[in-house]
Amino acid sequence: MKPILKRPASEQGLFVWVLHRFAEAFEEHAVLKGGIALALHDCPRATDDIDYVFVPFNSTKEIVKRLEPLLREIEGAQVTLEVHLKMVRIELRVDDAAIQIEANVDRECPSTAVPTSGLALAQGQPSRLVRVMSLDHALAHKLAAWNELRLLRDLYDVYYLVARLDIRPDLAALRGRLARIDSRLPALRKRKSMTLAELTTALEVAARELDDSRLRDELAPVLPPNELEGLIPRLHGGVTKLVEWLRLRDQ
Repeated sequence: MKPILKRPASEQGLFVWVLHRFAEAFEEHAVLKGGIALALHDCPRATDDIDYVFVPFNSTKEIVKRLEPLLREIEGAQVTLEVHLKMVRIELRVDDAAIQIEANVDRECPSTAVPTSGLALAQGQPSRLVRVMSLDHALAHKLAAWNELRLLRDLYDVYYLVARLDIRPDLAALRGRLARIDSRLPALRKRKSMTLAELTTALEVAARELDDSRLRDELAPVLPPNELEGLIPRLHGGVTKLVEWLRLRDQ
């Protein structure tokens, strides 16, 4: 049964509609990742986009022709697409609400089924199962994203996966990402690869140099006030735990 969107639409309502409609249309071939996937695991960090990996596909062109008609099923929807070689970016605007959808393709992506109850029930919608990237792979990719961008948002997600969900990264996936880093940061722009030991050291330094002012500047817009309180020692503890785990496996 196709999901129902309450009007006027809200951002959260659009999130739930897309999650359910894509799961219905693509089944296990639409795999969630990123912030919205963490939200389904009760992460308090806000996000304004949905990230997907579609499998098994070779080109983004293969999914664009299927994605746009689905989104235009919503009466009055404004759909804007940017198609790149490795990624499709879509803005979906309905009434006064708008969300971003980013999608890439891969031949495979380990995933698991997760209910949408945390988001759906708040919108008066029934829960359904959607596919989410396996959390050990999600952590590997999140570590790689932090390494290339050095955003506290990504470091918070690393902390949440390690300290709150007790996840450890898939080392093969992590080493694969480190073998082909792509960063615009001045210190990393010329680097094409990095060792696990170098990443571990960078994490250790980042945990040691956490600054309350920068933390609040970057995370206050996406975290509730109660989550910000006392966050530095919690972040430090979670990242340090991961550093110790990585060092033991890199010996």
